[in-house]
Amino acid sequence: MGAATRTLPHVGEWKVEVRAASRDEAFAEVARLIAAEAGRAAGEPGPWEPVGLDARDGVTLLVDWANELIGRGEASGRAYDEVRALAIGDAGPGLRLAAEVRGRAVPDWRSPIKAATYHGASLERRGGRWRARLLFDI
Repeated sequence: MGAATRTLPHVGEWKVEVRAASRDEAFAEVARLIAAEAGRAAGEPGPWEPVGLDARDGVTLLVDWANELIGRGEASGRAYDEVRALAIGDAGPGLRLAAEVRGRAVPDWRSPIKAATYHGASLERRGGRWRARLLFDI
């Protein structure tokens, strides 16, 4: 079963919930939903770009991942909707994410997303599936 995303009611921000079969799939779905908000992507995808992040826990890693993709996308004018070789593992007292991302050019960047926040963010496994919740400043 693939990943699913739904918008949750929240005043002034955009709150989303992602449900996926694996934690990696949940992180990849977050990339796709951020890319979908960027605007109309065009052309062939660019080269694969490495991403490496360290965080103290899974929720912090999720928020940092979202903010990395938002910032990288806006700076490069790309919608990073493709993720490969995503791996999350222990790194000392925290977690480390390593992945490669790529995306298509977005000539007219229109994303209302400014940043992911820690407020209300969660990442948990329930009933054999992963659920991630994020609140975006828009």
